Amino acid sequence: MSLHHYPASTIAGDYFRAGIGLALTAGPLILLNPIRAVAYVLLPLAILFGLFAGRTVLRQMTRYEVTDNELRAAGLARASIKWADLEGVELRYYSTRRDRRRGWMQLRIKSADDTIRLDSTLQGFSNIVARAVEEAAERGITLSEPTHENVRALGIGGLSESTRVPTV
Repeated sequence: MSLHHYPASTIAGDYFRAGIGLALTAGPLILLNPIRAVAYVLLPLAILFGLFAGRTVLRQMTRYEVTDNELRAAGLARASIKWADLEGVELRYYSTRRDRRRGWMQLRIKSADDTIRLDSTLQGFSNIVARAVEEAAERGITLSEPTHENVRALGIGGLSESTRVPTV
């Protein structure tokens, strides 16, 4: 079994961004009693930053366990996918620049009952990707071309052509 979590450095940055966002949006709503038009702009933004802060708390409190039989999210957000029930694996890359040199990846692992999404800031992310791809190959689950490309970009080998979705 291996345990994985989001590093404190990643979580701290998200808390900082959420705090600044809440200070700039909820702060004026609470302290300044703005005119109605300004309040209509600030309130949805404050809610958005509050949701982001909540998501950050969930990420901090969730630990991921990879065993021979399953991938399990333990903590405030609970989910479990048995490898035998695996239905899909998708690895996407989200770029923060036009040259695609900076960004992050998101792994989506799906069964009939649950979906677990992990992003590349998770400690041991590439190990979980390798395990999910291996399990998908064992079960004959086809992977999209972008997933194949992103797996190769992580330096994970062993993909066969039979697991690739043909492009039209």
